[in-house]
Amino acid sequence: MRRRRRARRSGPLTLRFRGRRRASSSQLAGSIGFEKGTMNYVRLGRTGLKVSEYCMGGDNFGGQMDEAESLRVMAATFDGGVNFIDTANVYEEGRSETYVGKFMQGRRYDVILASKGNGRIGLGPNDRQVSRKYAMQAIDDSLRRLKTDYIDLYQIHDFPPDVPIDEFVLAYSDIVQSGKARYIGVANFAAFQLVEALWQAEKLGVRRFDCVQTRYSLLARDPERELFPVCKEYGFGVMAFSPRAGGLLLGQDLHFQAEPGSRFSPDFRHYQSFRNTYWSQANFDVVEKIVAIAKKYGVSMNALTSRWVVSNPAVTVCIMGAHTVEHIQSNLEAWHENVPQEALDEATAASEAVRTTFSEVKGTYNQDYTSSLR
Repeated sequence: MRRRRRARRSGPLTLRFRGRRRASSSQLAGSIGFEKGTMNYVRLGRTGLKVSEYCMGGDNFGGQMDEAESLRVMAATFDGGVNFIDTANVYEEGRSETYVGKFMQGRRYDVILASKGNGRIGLGPNDRQVSRKYAMQAIDDSLRRLKTDYIDLYQIHDFPPDVPIDEFVLAYSDIVQSGKARYIGVANFAAFQLVEALWQAEKLGVRRFDCVQTRYSLLARDPERELFPVCKEYGFGVMAFSPRAGGLLLGQDLHFQAEPGSRFSPDFRHYQSFRNTYWSQANFDVVEKIVAIAKKYGVSMNALTSRWVVSNPAVTVCIMGAHTVEHIQSNLEAWHENVPQEALDEATAASEAVRTTFSEVKGTYNQDYTSSLR
């Protein structure tokens, strides 16, 4: 018989979330203009690990930001109470991990570090996909760049179709057994793939995956159908990325006009993946409705869209990136805005128009972007 957990309240936007326990800390940064506030910390799935609901995404480090700006952004984020950062071995050819490693010097224990493997790390036939050989090499390479002897959460970046499930399940379990990772997870897995990995772990009697990363926003609600029910049933944490649909849900880049520096602009390396995924007249129409809702309730689009994501009972954390310290300041201010439940409900209703059509868009972020990293 499953033991039912009692959810705890922590603020005006808190719903009764099954399996989510919270802790608080007053750590908002006076150094970037904030008064003291509260950052919520939640358990990552069924584990005992406490992470901030806001996770810093590291895919811009070493690309749209140089080293100095990357370090400033990370410092501002963590000064704001965030303790969780997510990167990957292929982000900007390893520079993201290198910069994160420099940032962690002197504060390693305080940082909950997540990284991922699966992208191409060389030109050889075994330099992509998470075979056992690849996984053992990739974790060592990441640890070297990160200048640490362990990763808190080590994830498979995408489902590897050419590798038997029992092979990568056992390899990642052994990485935990070796002490090189504390927890393991996956990214961009479908619900059935996650369940198959869970079954294999149980069959082999080895460590199971603890969480899954998935794209989720008002313009990408596919996980609600199958993935989220599986995660709630089996205790997987959910790390939602692209909560603002590459910036489209901030009311920018509408009507096929991209602002310079945005993820839809040709000056961003993977801009075509974002255009294939999000640029459609139907999405533009939905965004305009959500803009009107934000104005109606006097909240920012940043606050409305990010709080909408974590209001889903299945979601554990929201991964948000930034290009500058000013972006971090805007994100943290938005994170602590009081968004009325009525605004969240109206935004949900407004997005129903594209809820069933998103997966039919030609090309997806998962297919295009992760493929470009290989």
